[in-house]
Amino acid sequence: MLEIHKSVVDWSEMPTGMTWYIIGAPKTGKTTQSSKWSERGTDGVLLLDTDLGSDFVDGCKSITITSLNPPERAKKDMRGNPVLDKSGVPIVEVVPPLERGFVHRTGDKKGTPRASYSLAETVFDLEDHWDEYAVDTVVVDTADEVNSWIEKEVAPNGMGEDFGKSYAKATEKNLDIMKRLQTLVKQKGATLILISHSKKTVEVDGKMQLMPALPSGLAGRLCARADVIGYTTIDKKTGKHMISFVGYDERSVGSRIKPLHGKTLEFSYQAIKDAITGYKE
Repeated sequence: MLEIHKSVVDWSEMPTGMTWYIIGAPKTGKTTQSSKWSERGTDGVLLLDTDLGSDFVDGCKSITITSLNPPERAKKDMRGNPVLDKSGVPIVEVVPPLERGFVHRTGDKKGTPRASYSLAETVFDLEDHWDEYAVDTVVVDTADEVNSWIEKEVAPNGMGEDFGKSYAKATEKNLDIMKRLQTLVKQKGATLILISHSKKTVEVDGKMQLMPALPSGLAGRLCARADVIGYTTIDKKTGKHMISFVGYDERSVGSRIKPLHGKTLEFSYQAIKDAITGYKE
């Protein structure tokens, strides 16, 4: 017999194992607030920084991600000559993380080499060493940049006759990476946050369509995999960062968490936690 699980919803605490998709214009607090999305604040969050924008977020724990797969180079001997295999073919090696051309931009290490990694290296390492990182939230900032790497890798020659097939492969490859991360956080009872910049398309019935700045097919499929989708803005009167879960047909925003349905809240972990744990039927 299969084990059947009967759900019991408890709004007295924040749900875990969730995928949050946060969409918004630049400078609406996406990176800053996501870097604190834990009961332990920044100590509980690991931000996978593909936009290189976390250096100026105080206390943010981040890993610099600069490619989809590890960069390679020709292996050379002590004299600087290429090393060949038995067939005379040059041997390639992975470029060490500290030799990938990036430096620290702030702090006491400013100007010194900074380790950067590929997304593949990072995901595999998280799978192998999750407990050692001691975090309960992983942030991908941004999914847009990951998608651009995949498209360049899968379709390097641009709009050719096979572009449609290559484009479909790029979409699947991106989804595979996100699914792998999503599976990991669910297994660990953690949280995954995907960040995207927003784009505006056409106006429908007086409402502006809002989607992530991704190809429409991929954006829709990523949104479908998320448990909660929020749209960030800045309140013009108060200057506060806000997040909306008000959804309608033309807008990829919404929530499977009932206490957030149709709400617009201050954009912070605590404000959203208060809305969930203070919910009454």
